Amino acid sequence: MDRLHDPSLFPLPHPIRVDAAMGGGFDAMVFRELGLTAELKPYLNDDTVSTEWLINHLPLLHLFAQAHIGLPGSVNLGTFVLMMSRARLRAHGDPILTVTPNLQAMLTETDLLKGLPASYFRCPFPLAFVAFARPNALRVPNRVSGLHEFEGAYVGTYTLAPYHEMFAKDERQKGLGLDPAKPTRLIELTLVGSPLGKANVLDDASQDLVLFIQNEDECLSTLLQRHLDYYQRPEAYTNPSMRPANPDEVEMVRPIVMELAKVLLYLNLWEAEQIRVNARDDVERKYKKYGKLTAPRQAKLTRVYNHILIGPSTKPSAESQPKQRGDSSYRVRPHWKRGHFKRIHFGERMSETRLGWIQPYLVNKEDAFGTVKAKEYVVR
Repeated sequence: MDRLHDPSLFPLPHPIRVDAAMGGGFDAMVFRELGLTAELKPYLNDDTVSTEWLINHLPLLHLFAQAHIGLPGSVNLGTFVLMMSRARLRAHGDPILTVTPNLQAMLTETDLLKGLPASYFRCPFPLAFVAFARPNALRVPNRVSGLHEFEGAYVGTYTLAPYHEMFAKDERQKGLGLDPAKPTRLIELTLVGSPLGKANVLDDASQDLVLFIQNEDECLSTLLQRHLDYYQRPEAYTNPSMRPANPDEVEMVRPIVMELAKVLLYLNLWEAEQIRVNARDDVERKYKKYGKLTAPRQAKLTRVYNHILIGPSTKPSAESQPKQRGDSSYRVRPHWKRGHFKRIHFGERMSETRLGWIQPYLVNKEDAFGTVKAKEYVVR
C-alpha cells in the first residue's frame, strides 16, 4: 500500500507520522543531502540556540529557509520551521506528551486563571511534542487545503542572555516592550494541523509563533494577548519577503495557545497524572528475539512510539466532587461548575503558593438525578 495514503498513518502525531510516511527521518535525509548535518548537529539540542538564531548564522540553512518563503500552503517559513522542529525533537530523544481525552475535555471546561504568572507556562522538557486528543474543535488553517483539525504542538524553550543578538531588531523590542538588558526565556511554538480528511498523510498545516518572557510574574493571559496582537502588525515582519499574519488566522491560533497553556499548567501540578508508555521499546525488545530486523518489522517500528500519557483516564464522577458548604436550608439548583486553576496559599503565615486545579464538578449532586441531567464531558 502507498504509505502516503495508508489510513493507519493519518491519526499519528506529526513526528511519527512524517517518519512513517517517508520511511525514515526525512529531515535528516534533507540536511544530509544539503551538507548541513555536521554544521547543524552541535546546535539542535542546545537550549541557548533558538531556530531564528540558527537560520541567521548558518549560511546554507539561511538559503534553504529563504527558499521556503511563499511555497504553496506555507505561511512565510511555516514548512521549514516544521521540518526544523522535527529535527530538533529527534535530537532531544523524541519526547512526546499525549493528552488523554478526559483531561482535554475537562480542561476545555476550565477557565484560565486571571493573574496567573507566566512562570507556569513551562514545559517539563526543553523540547517536546504535545499531542492533543481528537476529535476536537480547534483548527489550524492552510491557505491551500483549508482548515485542519489541531493535532498537537512542538514546544521548545530557550534561554537568551542579556544583550543577545536576537534583540538587534528594534521593531520587536518596541512592539513587545522588551528590555535587551534582561535575560529572556524564549518559547517556540509550532502548531500542527492533522491531515485527516485531506489528500495524503503529509497534507497537514502549521502555524508558528515565538513568545518572549522577561517577567515571570506577569499575567500569562496578558502576555499571550500582547504577543498575538503583535503578530498581526506589519512591524513583526521586518524581512521584505515576509508578510504579516492574516488576522483571521491569528484568531484561530488564540484558542489553541490558550488550551495548550492549560495543559502546561496542569503539568505544573504536583498531582498531575503521568504514565510512561514504552510501546516502541516493547516492540524492539520483541523483534530482537527474532534476530534480523526485516522490512515489514522496520515499517511496524516507524508507527509505534514511546510517549507519556498525561491526565486521568476516567471522567469526573459526581460522587468524588468537593462537598458544598453553607446553610443546608438553602439549596442551589443542581448544575455543573466550570473547572478552574487557582493559587493555593500554604506554609508559615500562608506566605508560599502552589498551583491548584479544581476540575469541573456537580453542585448539589444529591439533588441532581431526576432534576438535571449531568453534563457529559466529552470532546466533540
